[in-house]
Amino acid sequence: MMVRRRLFRAAAGSLTVLACGLLAACDSTAHSTPAAAAATSAPSPTPSMKTLPPSKLCTVLTKGVAERLITDARLAARVSPNKGAAPDVCDYTSADGRSTLSLTPASRTYAAELSAAHNLAANPTSAGMRDVRVDTVDAVGRQAFRETAYQTQAKQQLTFVVWNTGSRNWVVTLATDAPSETTPTTAPHDTVVQVARSITGKLPTGR
Repeated sequence: MMVRRRLFRAAAGSLTVLACGLLAACDSTAHSTPAAAAATSAPSPTPSMKTLPPSKLCTVLTKGVAERLITDARLAARVSPNKGAAPDVCDYTSADGRSTLSLTPASRTYAAELSAAHNLAANPTSAGMRDVRVDTVDAVGRQAFRETAYQTQAKQQLTFVVWNTGSRNWVVTLATDAPSETTPTTAPHDTVVQVARSITGKLPTGR
């Protein structure tokens, strides 16, 4: 659930961490917290697919900002789907491929994202998760929450920050390999919140 929701935010082929659609993209059976996912690198383009220019969101989530969370962050390629429009998402991966970071608009209302996060926390095993926690966050947009979880199959620590700026809802998703099922010390959950806070004033306001 959570994984599916998270994946929706990361955009197809961007972050496995968004495997469920970003945190808020999943429902009770597929958590879509603008985060739920398992991080993976973008697929290689095929004859039926093409690489797209970086999302304009990358002028907000810049390489310098991304490196506050991922050392030697590298912009991930955006791939056009065979049908439909490519999701608007800015993705970065670490040089070793063990961490992924994304910024994307949420596809659901803030209330729906928050509800999905609490549903996942109440039944994490249904989405292959454990240690799911949802916390209210202050001073990030009009309202915000952070969701953290451990994805047991992908063995990743996930952190999602979902917030509302009045006209839109946004999600920052960080996924980091954590085989020992312990919270990574290289990118504290608080730093993800700090990154969200620092870019809020630069986000586009139109839909």
